[in-house]
Amino acid sequence: GYNMWRDAFKPTQILDSLCKKNSLPTAEYRWEDVKVDNKVFRIPPEAFPEEASVRNRRRVADENWSLDDEHKALYVLQHWEEMPGYGYKLVPEHVEIRSLYNPENPGLVQGSLHMWIDMFPTDVPAPPPVNIKPRLPVSYELRVIIWNTDSVILDDVNPVTGEPSSDIYVKSWIKGLDHDKQETDVHFNSLTGEGNFNWRFIFRFSYLPTEKEIT
Repeated sequence: GYNMWRDAFKPTQILDSLCKKNSLPTAEYRWEDVKVDNKVFRIPPEAFPEEASVRNRRRVADENWSLDDEHKALYVLQHWEEMPGYGYKLVPEHVEIRSLYNPENPGLVQGSLHMWIDMFPTDVPAPPPVNIKPRLPVSYELRVIIWNTDSVILDDVNPVTGEPSSDIYVKSWIKGLDHDKQETDVHFNSLTGEGNFNWRFIFRFSYLPTEKEIT
């Protein structure tokens, strides 16, 4: 994808070189943090891609565990200014943005071009072209079963007995997909706040794991 790592050195190698340059001990990679000298960098879950986060929650160790260290090292590099006595802000990847214009509509922005410049040593092979094609979302189907409700507030009054009652139903939707609201049938005249259902919702949606958002 367009966000692949393109530098000749991986984040762990860059961090190792930075530690040697400052006469610091080698970074120690642990489950949820990285220790450099006396500084501990806590790594938040959002520093990892979706698949790595799932693997961490399951506490599964496999041959891809070293990839998690790369994400941890990248987080440390992005927060190197927090390193006591040695820290300073490293220059992040810079993205140039240029506005696009049409001579027929002077002064009116028609779009923008995002670009970057990669500089590599001349003694290493040139990396392959970067594929900037947008990622394709993954199709999912979420199934929800409604059996019962309990302790529903009784905000009506039975016109015959005068007892508090309520007509109960359940409505559900996925945030961001408000057009696909679904609801159960109605459990009429509940006197206890309990509603009985045997209802199934099916929500179909597309999801981008890397961006962690529904499309």
